[in-house]
Amino acid sequence: MTSLDAVLLDASDPSFSADRFATYRSLRETTPVVRTAVNGRPSWLVTRFAEVERVLKDPGCTVEPRPGTIPDHVGNGPASEFYRYSLPNMDPPTHTRLRKLAAPAFAPRSIKSMRGWVEEIIVSGLDRLEDFDDEVDFVHEYAARIPAMIACRLLHAPMADAESVLQRMPALNPVLSQSDITPAQLAEADAAAQFYIDYIGDLVDTLRGRIDENDAVGAMLSAEADGERLSRIELVITLVGFFVASYHTTMVAMTNALHSLLRHPDQYALLAGDGALAASAWEENLRYDSPVHFIWRHAGPDLVLDGIPIPQGDHLLLGLAAANRDGRRFAAPDDFRIDRAENKHIAFTAGGHYCLGAPLSRLEGEILLRELPRRFPRMELREERVDRFPDLTFPVIGRLLVAPGGAR
Repeated sequence: MTSLDAVLLDASDPSFSADRFATYRSLRETTPVVRTAVNGRPSWLVTRFAEVERVLKDPGCTVEPRPGTIPDHVGNGPASEFYRYSLPNMDPPTHTRLRKLAAPAFAPRSIKSMRGWVEEIIVSGLDRLEDFDDEVDFVHEYAARIPAMIACRLLHAPMADAESVLQRMPALNPVLSQSDITPAQLAEADAAAQFYIDYIGDLVDTLRGRIDENDAVGAMLSAEADGERLSRIELVITLVGFFVASYHTTMVAMTNALHSLLRHPDQYALLAGDGALAASAWEENLRYDSPVHFIWRHAGPDLVLDGIPIPQGDHLLLGLAAANRDGRRFAAPDDFRIDRAENKHIAFTAGGHYCLGAPLSRLEGEILLRELPRRFPRMELREERVDRFPDLTFPVIGRLLVAPGGAR
């Protein structure tokens, strides 16, 4: 195969879904930049760390197909409004302005103010796991519940709404994913987007002027840069985006972390005996089994990847998960090592669109991986094989049966 041949990744293909990383490895070694198609559009699939990072940091490479436009596949309903005003989908100068206004929500002062209640929620979930003697589905009983509670607390939504409100969230994934989208999925995404725009809009109207600036939402409500504030729709959609990311990405990352740890009992035992490794273990989890496998960009001028000139404006499918297993960047990349010293992964992307919520993710991960192995040192997997949702971008583990083994 030459670099000009096409490769199509089919998330529903059992051979691909059984071991995505084998496919990624083959692509990195043989055709690290290769033609593909996404939602029927021609694209370039990029899988090596150096090339992916270069695109992410190249200010000439854009998110928008053309200035001020959005992809056709998101339609023109509420889902398109959610897409258009979401920070990850914008380019400068709009992105720069909104990011500057949103940044105080995850500034060190705001993260410090969150630590107490984030730890309380995470530990309360572990207390609940002690009620299960034989086996428990970690996804259903913990990974889906705890991020939902954190998301609600973050946005001052009623905690009683956590489960029911967040049930709609997976419907938004198809407009954010790099998989094909059906008319039925787009209709569901439109309904979910309208629900969240209304729900978060009502919260904003209720909270305005009533919460402290040290609070994440309070910081955004009062944020001002260069004499500008967020408009209501900008604020609402940005908070919807935080709601989605705080719940969905954290749920996936927590599940992936426990799955990887229990598949490597020596690493789980190491972590159970030394909680100081928790932060490093979270970083290794994000590298080893990244919660988001693909994102996109559009080529800027004079872009050459692996010796191939990429026409300006061409769609680029960037393999974050593939890049994070690149042996040119990481020693023994397919080994799961919680004490890995050099671990500058790109699970949070890089460049101007680096994830604003990364500090909150790291806080959640450090607390979880410090406490869970210490509390449940004998926890084991009950099923060797796990099924993941057949989505190219978000291959979510739907069930993770574990034996808690009794709390310490």
